[in-house]
Amino acid sequence: MQRVSARRRTQYPQAGSGFTPVSRTMPFDYVVEFPISGNPGQSRESVINISPDGPYTAAAISYGFDQERGVSLGGFASFTNAIAPGALTLGQFPTASLLDGLRVNPKFVPVVFEVRATENGLVPSRYSTAPVSAAQLNSSRIFERVVPPTPIDFFLSITDTASGRELQAQPSYSVATLGESSGRRPFRALPAPVRLDARSSLRFQIIERTPNVSGTLFINLIGYHEFVGGCSPQSRSFGPADDPGARLIPFDYVSRLALTGQADRRVEHEIIVDGSFVASSISYGLQTDSADIPIASAPGSGGLDLSNVRLDELPIRALVEGFRVRPEMTRFAFLDGGLLNTSLNPALSGRIFETLNQPESVSFRYSLFDSGAGRELQNQAVHNIAGLGSAGGERPFKRFARPLRLEPSSTFRVSVVERFGRGELFVVLQGHRALAGAMR
Repeated sequence: MQRVSARRRTQYPQAGSGFTPVSRTMPFDYVVEFPISGNPGQSRESVINISPDGPYTAAAISYGFDQERGVSLGGFASFTNAIAPGALTLGQFPTASLLDGLRVNPKFVPVVFEVRATENGLVPSRYSTAPVSAAQLNSSRIFERVVPPTPIDFFLSITDTASGRELQAQPSYSVATLGESSGRRPFRALPAPVRLDARSSLRFQIIERTPNVSGTLFINLIGYHEFVGGCSPQSRSFGPADDPGARLIPFDYVSRLALTGQADRRVEHEIIVDGSFVASSISYGLQTDSADIPIASAPGSGGLDLSNVRLDELPIRALVEGFRVRPEMTRFAFLDGGLLNTSLNPALSGRIFETLNQPESVSFRYSLFDSGAGRELQNQAVHNIAGLGSAGGERPFKRFARPLRLEPSSTFRVSVVERFGRGELFVVLQGHRALAGAMR
């Protein structure tokens, strides 16, 4: 019994022995999502429940919209005999799909292409020779029109359930209180930080206003959490503040993730922290291929009949990513009456179409995990526009509500669930490191 008591005294030191309970402050996002049906007047509610691990302080708020951009072409096919998908011509598709965007429905990629399995999922290698009938094309969305991103607006009200008080005099208009849904605005800083106790909750209510647009709306509270724990100060003593002689240098940790355009595919990257690092902000960007879509059958001289261009004369990525007539080339692509040009100047054949896979159109959901603290930095996956701002870079970098200290030799994981877009995604933690030794 004496040995057991001794072990217990060693495992759980008494007060004053150098081990005191402390709390760790970390940047944290609380996200609430709403399905958007495109029915103005539809009311929806959801709740954010604050973790029991400690109080939360909200410093800013933002939002983003993950739009369902693929829509049916309707009954467009009228041929008699079944043909290979690549033998379909542009003239057989509705004009609206060539103006807005045309692509293969991601669920039907193996129908249109021969695919091979890779570590990145199914990758199309060439056009399939298996025929499809007009009835198949009309009854199933093998091909779909890709509508442009549509800004939405809504009425918003927030209630602090602990006090029972509304945070606005009446439901507020989203554009007036949060800015437009494209993310080209700074995150709205709250006039005063709002402290929410552990186990408290906020109730959100929205009323839809935009018709005929569907998707998922994300509203994001940006702030920091105080996680109460029992670690000792010694285990947390690192970083510039602990070494007055340290030399501080700006430093970025970069995660590079390959996006393949397969909706709901998850990809992850881990950063290994090799020293003292404090992250103060985060940003992202997508590197894509050229937007030009060449036509393989373009003649060297004479006119090109766009209505007779077959799909298999376009690169595979055009149908996977989606393509459209460039807006500035519409007058060259179409004749009077809306028919495709039957005698296009061959010099324009490489510029008439463009891919929809452009950096400002990328859509994904992300989550961040700090292995040093053993905690996620959000309550659920966050939409990129809601959590990081405009995909085109037309926003300030998102600053953490509190700097994020990463333990030496720990890892920081970035997880992404794809929604729209292909290319190499860069997620950058911006901060500074401490180098030993005084700066001269």
